[in-house]
Amino acid sequence: MHIRPVRVDDLDLFVGATPDHRSEVEQYLESMFTAGSMRPEWCFVAEEEGEAPLGRVAFWTLPGMEEPFALVLLDVPWDGDFVGVGTRLLEDVLEEARALGAEEIEHVVDDPPMRPQFQHHPHKRVELLEGVGFSFRRETGRFEWRGGEPPAAPGRLSFRTLEEVGEDAFVEAMSEVSEGTLDREIQGERERLGEQGAARDFFEDARRVKHDPAWWRLAYAPDGELAGLVIPAEPPGFLTIFYVGVVPRMRGQGYVDDLLAAGTATLLEARRRDSNDKPLLADTDVANEPMAAAFERAGWVRFAGRREYIMDLAP
Repeated sequence: MHIRPVRVDDLDLFVGATPDHRSEVEQYLESMFTAGSMRPEWCFVAEEEGEAPLGRVAFWTLPGMEEPFALVLLDVPWDGDFVGVGTRLLEDVLEEARALGAEEIEHVVDDPPMRPQFQHHPHKRVELLEGVGFSFRRETGRFEWRGGEPPAAPGRLSFRTLEEVGEDAFVEAMSEVSEGTLDREIQGERERLGEQGAARDFFEDARRVKHDPAWWRLAYAPDGELAGLVIPAEPPGFLTIFYVGVVPRMRGQGYVDDLLAAGTATLLEARRRDSNDKPLLADTDVANEPMAAAFERAGWVRFAGRREYIMDLAP
């Protein structure tokens, strides 16, 4: 078995590994290539000489990053030797990710299966991932805005944009709102990097995602005290509430509803302005039940679950 990146002129081999979903995969690749999140040379196939590909997988990253961030479009013979083919494919590709500078890499499994990855056989996928060294990080609920207008914000908060407050104040606010978080990924980053280091790292990751700086806003209570923040963004293919949070001393007063209403309105206005039909999607850790409830109150609908797996690639 040979594992190799595809060439531009034989990208069809990669696409054709799942012939039932050819058009969806083609559209996804085209949009990701345009956004800078994927490259043809980051698409890999496992093959025996003279035969159709046995498996495939690709790297994905945040726009502007040079190292891979995640594995996508993983498919191997799930009704055959998925462990043998998948292990060889992933081991080779993970070595390539390490050579490209990735210190960790993630892969997500959605339930139910949906475009463009169509991840059927979830239990076999998890068996394969864990067999090569991935560990479970967290499970999230996936939400979509399917309404018309967002609920009106009560007007209790005043807002200042990132441009108005500056980076340092925004990073400090991110550190404050993440204190006591129920999100396991953010908890882990605070433990690993410290509260300030985690906030700065999250800030740098967030600003790699397409956004208007005026969307990023700190919110203040009537007495002028910081209440929280909201970060709308536009990743490739959709619009999202990238992050929303309330500082600990202000929790329990319903400010998260005000923030979500403001963030949702920002995204809907951006969609109207650009005359596009991109969906509004957001994820929240299932352990963060208050945040999930807030999304539902704001009119967002849970449509799927997602399990996140991570592998440490550091030397």
